[in-house]
Amino acid sequence: MNRILPFAVVPFMLVALSACGLKDISRQIDTVDNVGVIKGKVDVKSPQKGPVVVLRFQVSDKVFTLENQVIASGTGNYEFTVEPGEYLVAAFIDVNQDGRFQRGQEHGNFSTDPLTFTVGERETVELETIVIRGDPPVLADDQRVIIAQSEINKSIGKVVSLDDPMFKRDNYAMGMWRPLDFLNSVGGGLLFLQDYDASKVPVVFVHGIAGGPTDLRKLIESLDGERFQPWVLYYPSGVRLDMVSDYMVKAVTDLQNEYGFERFDVVAHSMGGLVTRSFVKKYVERFPQRERQIGFVMTINSPMGGMESASSGVDLSPVVVPAWRDVATGSEFLGDLHDWTWPGQIPYYLVFSHEAESGDDGVVTLESQIPFKLQSEAVRIYGFTNNHVGTLSDEAFISLFRSITRVTAQ
Repeated sequence: MNRILPFAVVPFMLVALSACGLKDISRQIDTVDNVGVIKGKVDVKSPQKGPVVVLRFQVSDKVFTLENQVIASGTGNYEFTVEPGEYLVAAFIDVNQDGRFQRGQEHGNFSTDPLTFTVGERETVELETIVIRGDPPVLADDQRVIIAQSEINKSIGKVVSLDDPMFKRDNYAMGMWRPLDFLNSVGGGLLFLQDYDASKVPVVFVHGIAGGPTDLRKLIESLDGERFQPWVLYYPSGVRLDMVSDYMVKAVTDLQNEYGFERFDVVAHSMGGLVTRSFVKKYVERFPQRERQIGFVMTINSPMGGMESASSGVDLSPVVVPAWRDVATGSEFLGDLHDWTWPGQIPYYLVFSHEAESGDDGVVTLESQIPFKLQSEAVRIYGFTNNHVGTLSDEAFISLFRSITRVTAQ
């Protein structure tokens, strides 16, 4: 999050937009705000061993387009966030762990009978359990399967530079106001800033609203390059935060499945702290055996208690950015995060800031940055006299960051 205007000012900014521009923004916001959820479970009765991969197909005129796939949790659970439409879900045992189904070699099954089902706006569809015993049924001759991936899924593990044009600030604004354009033209993803190196611990950097990876450049460049490799989560910051944390779980587990690394760290700024807390919650619930693989988590100047200005934006703005609903004080998203208790095995460092003689950092109040529950969960709490973004380049903070990474690497 850059040093942005309070959410309550946004309605007046929107007045300046052309009717055409406002209409396009509204259309894109409505699309991502009306998504539904598919969830279910896989029960393996087959003797085959390997991770269980769950496939989500979108269906149109008997054409099944593979849009996404996730690894089921240790208890067999899975979940997808989807646009309204017709779908098919299938699962298979990835015996050779290549992420692709091999008929006659890997067992699997479909989710429902009939095969397809619909998801409405903001509807949660819970499917019957997929039971895998052997080879899955064969689709009819007039049913075609197309293998396709979204840009953001194709970018998992892609190597880029922080100087890449994709990190232009105009794209950061696009991600908040026009998330569909962002996904189609920029893509985003969980990106590498160097080739993967099995000898180095991955550190995932998570930006905030209206921001992007370059906001964290000085922290990234301060990493000990002999011990760590920086990754960045780059996402359209206007979408619902559950969508972002779901993607982060998928991306991390996909990379673990591919590379087999047993430790990674997460550092998040501003709204990225909420994304990260949601990620940790889902990750340890779905993969409890991997809890110890998170080396440490740090949130910096994050609105962990929510923001009243986001509530005002929801109430007053003619166009409501979906992420505001989650950041708004008292939201269901925040309630779910605060009802959950941080795992004691994962060191959590809570960093806050305030401007001189002020009760906030220019954007987020101290009360929201350091709610008591999170103070009790953190192993250490550090405060700086600086503004919301300025802390990221504060030499004292960078020195602290380097010392924490050095100690936790031992």
